[in-house]
Amino acid sequence: MVEESSGKAGSGEKEREGSEKRSRPWVRFVARFIDYNLFAIVVALVLLVVAPRLLIIPEFFLGMLIIFIWVFVEAGLLSTWGTTPGKWLLKTTVRDGAGNKPAFSKAFTRGASVWLRGMGMGLPIISLITLAVAHKKLLRDGITVWDREGGFVVSHDKIGVVRTAVALLFMVAIILALIYNRLAG
Repeated sequence: MVEESSGKAGSGEKEREGSEKRSRPWVRFVARFIDYNLFAIVVALVLLVVAPRLLIIPEFFLGMLIIFIWVFVEAGLLSTWGTTPGKWLLKTTVRDGAGNKPAFSKAFTRGASVWLRGMGMGLPIISLITLAVAHKKLLRDGITVWDREGGFVVSHDKIGVVRTAVALLFMVAIILALIYNRLAG
């Protein structure tokens, strides 16, 4: 159960009993990295079977498209499960102010705000700036703009060694696959 606020009062960033009392921007970043890349793998596999010609779309545009489509997928997951695969792995949930899973429309609005204000629509350079600004605000305020505006509460449990190792291995595997793809390709 969510116990108390981390960071500043009313911050929206919460932790459960036994977890650390602080905002966790890197946990959130890694969870989103995992979500985007798992979704990209699923999209690539589907395209490979259904429409392989679409795989010739430049990676830049395909990446931006995947990040945009994820807004809809994430809204569905948050409204039904209250989490996403990456958030689940890193023991993070998103709830409305009453402690319930958010409605699809609210989760969609949150996701669209993350896409625009947090991920800079996936645009190179712009996304680095928006990520840095969001990181700074989360550390300073204990809550992101999209969570404050939507009245969301983000909860974190302690992650543990196994989940941390799985997340790190996944990240390393994706990075190595990207490097290999660049060198081979």
